[in-house]
Amino acid sequence: MSGVAPFLRDGFVVLPGLLDAGECSELLGQLPGVAGPGARTMLGQGWCAELAARLLGSNALNAIMPAGHVAVQCTFFEKSDSVNWLVPVHQDLSIPVRDRCVVDGAGAWSRKEDGWYVQPPVAVLEQLVAVRVHLDSCGAEDGPLFVVPGSHRLGVIPSAAVVAMRGGERACLAAAGDVLVMRPLLLHRSSKSSGVSRRRVLHFLFGPASLPGGLEWRVREGTCHETHHRFN
Repeated sequence: MSGVAPFLRDGFVVLPGLLDAGECSELLGQLPGVAGPGARTMLGQGWCAELAARLLGSNALNAIMPAGHVAVQCTFFEKSDSVNWLVPVHQDLSIPVRDRCVVDGAGAWSRKEDGWYVQPPVAVLEQLVAVRVHLDSCGAEDGPLFVVPGSHRLGVIPSAAVVAMRGGERACLAAAGDVLVMRPLLLHRSSKSSGVSRRRVLHFLFGPASLPGGLEWRVREGTCHETHHRFN
C-alpha cells in the first residue's frame, strides 16, 4: 500500500520493513561509540552516505521523495535506561549550512559543535523530508515520537500556540527495520523511555540540492531518482 496519500495528508507515514534484521545488525556494528544521546555528523561516514543512497533508491521512499532531493544530514539518537530524555512539542526549523550570510527570509542563526545552523525561508522548510530509520523496535515504553497529524500544513507556528495544538497527537511506533518519513514542520515531541530496551535511530534530513540566496548545505550526498541501489 502506497504511503504517498497519508504522507501528503498527515505529514508522516511509517514504511514497514525497509531493512531486514541482518541489515539492522550490520548498521549497528558500524555505529561509533557516542557519549550522550547522539551525534549529528553521521553523514560524513561512508556507510551512512551509502545508506542514504539506498533509501533514496527504495521503491517505497522513491514514491514520496521529491525528485532531485539529496541527503544533507544524519543524526544518530539513542535512548536507553542509562541515556534518557524527553523533548517538548516543537517543529524542526533549523538546517545545517556551510557559512553564515545575509539571505532574505533567513534568520535565527546559531553555531553548534559541527558548524552553522539557520532557519531558512518557509518555502525551503516546506520542501524538507526527514527519514527516521529504526534500528531497534520502538514500542510505547521506548520513548517514541508523538506527532500532530496535518500540522505541517500550518507553516511556522508561533511558540505560544504550539502546546495548545497537541490534541489529537499520535504515537509513531515501529519495529526494527521500519522507517518513519515525516515533514520537519510537523509538530512532534519525544517522551522518555520507561522500559529497559535500547531505541537507536538514524535520523536523515533530505532537501533540494540548491538553497536560495547564498545559502549552501554543509554536506550533500546523493540525488533522489538517480541511484541504481534499490530495495523494497
